Amino acid sequence: MLTKMRNTLIIHIKKNANKYLFLFLAFIIGVSAGAFTVNGLSSIQRDELTNYFQGFLQLLSNQKVDNGALLSAALIENLKVIGMLWILGLTIIGIPFIYVLVGIRGFITGFTSGFIIQTLAFKGVLFTLLSILPKEIVIVPCLIALGVNGINFSLDMIKNKSIKHVLKDNLKTNFVAYCMTTMILTFVIFLGILIEVYIIPVFVRMIAPTIVG
Repeated sequence: MLTKMRNTLIIHIKKNANKYLFLFLAFIIGVSAGAFTVNGLSSIQRDELTNYFQGFLQLLSNQKVDNGALLSAALIENLKVIGMLWILGLTIIGIPFIYVLVGIRGFITGFTSGFIIQTLAFKGVLFTLLSILPKEIVIVPCLIALGVNGINFSLDMIKNKSIKHVLKDNLKTNFVAYCMTTMILTFVIFLGILIEVYIIPVFVRMIAPTIVG
């Protein structure tokens, strides 16, 4: 069973290698843009963000984390992105916007990581590795896979001469497969959210006193 799933996944990735590559490049471009944007912040903006970040760390060090609130916020944030990718995949003109959405996700990651590293230097690298990287390793590949899923569904619609033809012949089967893939990837993203909510705060709490100090 696992071997069959692994072989199917390998075949899928090889078949869609270009799509994965270009979406990954879109994410990397977004990360780079976000990191460079940090350098363009004014001193006032940088001070405000630094004070907010330091206050967050102090609060985290002194108070218990509300996991329920964190879980709710993380779910809403990620379900919005998943929902937008799903909707874009249903539209023939949605393909460019899938790349844009993945790029924006990369920008957020790049800006956050860049600001923390620039503010805290080596401690910022450590903080990023413990607080951002674990969830990104799980969530980002799934978002890229959702993007590929949406692109493939859009291309299937484009290949048909008319929407009526699609509806009569292939749309039902393709749509069910499209939704099932989205649900599976959403479940994996949920595992990443659990890491973000229940594991990462433990790491952050451990290193927060050092960083604040």
